[in-house]
Amino acid sequence: MIDRPVTIFVSAAEASGDEHAANLIRALTRRLPQARFVGAGGGRMAAAGCEILADMTHRAAMLGGPILRLGYYLRLVHRLKRAIFQIRPDLHIPVDSPALNWHLAAASKRAGAKVMYYIAPQVWAWAPWRVRKLARLTDQVACILPFEERFFRDRGVNATYVGHPLFDTLEPLDGPPDLAEAWSEGTWNVALLPGSRKSEIRGHVRALLDVARAIRRRWSRASFTITVYNDACVRAVQATSKGRLPKYVDVVVGKTRHVLRRAHFAVAVSGTVTMEAAYFGVPMVIFYRVSLLGHKLVGPFLGFRTPHLALVNILAGRRIVPELMPWYGRIAAVREMVLDVMQDPGSLFEMRQALMEVVHPLRVTPPATASDNAAELATQLIAQR
Repeated sequence: MIDRPVTIFVSAAEASGDEHAANLIRALTRRLPQARFVGAGGGRMAAAGCEILADMTHRAAMLGGPILRLGYYLRLVHRLKRAIFQIRPDLHIPVDSPALNWHLAAASKRAGAKVMYYIAPQVWAWAPWRVRKLARLTDQVACILPFEERFFRDRGVNATYVGHPLFDTLEPLDGPPDLAEAWSEGTWNVALLPGSRKSEIRGHVRALLDVARAIRRRWSRASFTITVYNDACVRAVQATSKGRLPKYVDVVVGKTRHVLRRAHFAVAVSGTVTMEAAYFGVPMVIFYRVSLLGHKLVGPFLGFRTPHLALVNILAGRRIVPELMPWYGRIAAVREMVLDVMQDPGSLFEMRQALMEVVHPLRVTPPATASDNAAELATQLIAQR
């Protein structure tokens, strides 16, 4: 039992991290009602009761973006480090995003805080030699993938598997839509998932619309839904498409799970949303655009250690979903890959089954949740101070 006020610093740089951090804050508040939460995050963390010192979620990036915007990140990191030394938190919870969080975790350790990393950096994929640094920077790592606990523990990291927080809020399935009918009748519902950030939307929407036109030429009754994170993303879609969206393409805000529940197929930008699509058994193609310059600058330092970059493929240990990463912007490559997959109904059914088998074990058995499990670890760390 902790009977004193505590301060917990939480830092997240992605929209998905903002959501998972918010759920963890709520779980911690139930255990520590007097706790103060402060840090870097987004609107969902703020709604959960966190004092937001910096909102990075609208500037987040993948595959080298932080290096290409180095000045912005250096200033932000310096400001947040200063805040950590002023606040002197009892506990720091970095959430994913090592480009930001490794710097902040080091500052927190120097300030005397305990550090529990939530949603561990995927160093097993791109930089296994950095595990030693993770061990130095943390007192606990709350893992969300089952194999991570053993991987980290074998290398000296105090790691515990807590479950995947994405699945805490997903409702049980009531049966996926009929793929055979969609293929034979041409009545496809296709989800177009351009990412949660405006920069991602600008880089991917043209390809998604080109794919929609190609599918529509093959199946004239197909319909399409672009799902986006907020109204700013809607404006980014409209600007990128120059306001000329086809009538058979809808744009919706905050309804990704509803769209995926009834989707027969998805074309998705790599990210958390691909795990949601997998949960609903939606066959898909995954791609992600990077600049050729950025990849040449950053790629040699990443040194990916897995044959796949899409998380569902990494979890499966094989390529169950076609992926095009890195993608340098050649739209025809995406279009051809999508049409090849959609014209093979046998592969669609196999992909659906494989996706569901991969992700369903990641859900914690109710009434427990991944957020509750992580909150319990965090409470134990605070009690040690």
